[in-house]
Amino acid sequence: MDLKDLTMPFSSRTIPVPGHPQPEFETLHDLDRDGVRNTILRFSIHTGTHIDAPSHFIREGASIDQIAIERFHRPGVKLDLTDAPPDEPIGVDRLERAGFDPGHAAGSILLLATGWSDGAWRSERLYGDNPFLGPDAAEALAQAEPSALGLDFAVDEKKPWPNHTVLLGAEVLLIENLMGLPALPADGYDVIAFPIRMEGENGGPARVVAATR
Repeated sequence: MDLKDLTMPFSSRTIPVPGHPQPEFETLHDLDRDGVRNTILRFSIHTGTHIDAPSHFIREGASIDQIAIERFHRPGVKLDLTDAPPDEPIGVDRLERAGFDPGHAAGSILLLATGWSDGAWRSERLYGDNPFLGPDAAEALAQAEPSALGLDFAVDEKKPWPNHTVLLGAEVLLIENLMGLPALPADGYDVIAFPIRMEGENGGPARVVAATR
């Protein structure tokens, strides 16, 4: 099996969502002093590569531990959106030009590849002048019913984050802050995106890979 890591590296320099804390690493045990290494980590669970559960925005939505584990390992389908300009909405017309087919997308992990995070992941631009989904695109993607939507750019332009509500309200999981998507083929592989099994929580950090045999 060939595995391609799509996960954003995580460190104290990882850019958080505006208003969320910067990740903080604190030494708990030191190898020279204590004979073992341990670290305390403080961060928002929506920092770096993570998965949003419906309960992130939907009052009675499922928490991340309530999602069937099969939904995190599904065939991958990629749409090449590398021509999407920064700071502008991605509409359904652009999705269709990239080959969006609702029937092909259904049940898949549908990847929207702009390449944005590959260039901006170390910069405040990550959540600055990024492309984002237009409302028509969010509605079309929700109606297609993929198991999850994987993105390398922010889903919404700004608060109150209507696209999150549309997609999570349709129980489409959101896999955010992916990297390396433009290099993937359109299909012919699986995406494996297992989050931490956080009881009752609205999302969780994940290690995400594309796997081909």
